[in-house]
Amino acid sequence: MKTVIAVLAALLLGAVLGYYYHSSRTAVSVAQAGANESNWAAEKAALEQQLAEARRRSPDVRTITRTHAVTNKLSAPEILQRLTQLNPETSDDSRNRTLRQIVHHLQMLADLGSEALPTIRDFLKANKDLDYSYDVLNAAGERVSRTGAAAWTSRAAAPTDFLVPPSLRLGLIDVLDQIGGDEAQAILAETLDITGRGVEVAHIARVLHSEAPDKYRDAALKAAKDLLSNPVAAGAPNRIDENARAYLYQVLTMHNDTSFAPVAQSQLINPDGHVDKQALNYLSGTFKEQSVPALFEACKNPKLTNQSERATLVNAVLAFAGPSAQANQLFSETIVSEEIPSGIRAFTVQGLAGGSGRERPTDPAVIQSRIQLLQTLRGQTKDERILRSIDDTRTALERLAAAPKE
Repeated sequence: MKTVIAVLAALLLGAVLGYYYHSSRTAVSVAQAGANESNWAAEKAALEQQLAEARRRSPDVRTITRTHAVTNKLSAPEILQRLTQLNPETSDDSRNRTLRQIVHHLQMLADLGSEALPTIRDFLKANKDLDYSYDVLNAAGERVSRTGAAAWTSRAAAPTDFLVPPSLRLGLIDVLDQIGGDEAQAILAETLDITGRGVEVAHIARVLHSEAPDKYRDAALKAAKDLLSNPVAAGAPNRIDENARAYLYQVLTMHNDTSFAPVAQSQLINPDGHVDKQALNYLSGTFKEQSVPALFEACKNPKLTNQSERATLVNAVLAFAGPSAQANQLFSETIVSEEIPSGIRAFTVQGLAGGSGRERPTDPAVIQSRIQLLQTLRGQTKDERILRSIDDTRTALERLAAAPKE
């Protein structure tokens, strides 16, 4: 019995000691966990406070500037010297590279501003140039005239705004335009007095007119008229020089000048019996219906034997058919003439309503006068093709007259 009690007492004592040991370890663990949680809370609070303070501060933005010392800046004489040495080849690859270099050096001159003006003035005064245009040559080395879409038509405006200048002088005129100011304008005006190229006169006149409207009007008109009356033969003419008269008449048109009309009339038919299309365009475009008497007289000129050129002149007159008695007379003579093919005469009739490349009439008075002209003409011909054309054109004109006005 005593043995059993002793065993039970030992078991009870072990249980009690185990309980106290386990309880003490649990207490330590709980205490340690509490301390760790307290420390983390404090650290978290500190981090949140730092973040809040950082958000309240203005950002610290730093700008880093790198400077480079420019040691290879070219002077205006040096740039111009290089330009005189850049001569485009006929090979497309090398030519394109050279043209890009030319444009780059011209821009370098423009970037120098007024510093470049004396150098440009001296070069232009020396009447030197370098041609950048490219003409197609045949097997004999002769220049081939351009036709088709690449050619300028008689009524096409001669261009004075070039992506790549056709010559060094024209490029320098562009540079002066970019620099601007009184001194640059004075250099352009000086060049206007000495140049013998129509394209330069037109280009300079456009630049001066855009920068100082009417200030250089008289100088531009004088230069254009002088060259139209007494053209200067170009030493090595290119395709731009072929269009010189178009450029010069363009100056007269830009300034609405009518004082050159008597000279233009005398030049309508040149000594070789050909129509001067530039004089024709100037007169018909500037004077409109008032040009009909001069054009009518030119149509009767016995020197005019080329039927194609005569048709060009006749069409210019017929643009004023209806209100103009002389235009109506010429129209009637053309339609009844057996010497002119029936098809051409039929197209001429259709032109009264805007066919055959002519503008469609919009003025009610003009439309009505043309209807009356057709009524009169119908009794003067028995050609079935012409009669059908008259009837169709009259119907077209009546539709134009009835159309609502915008």
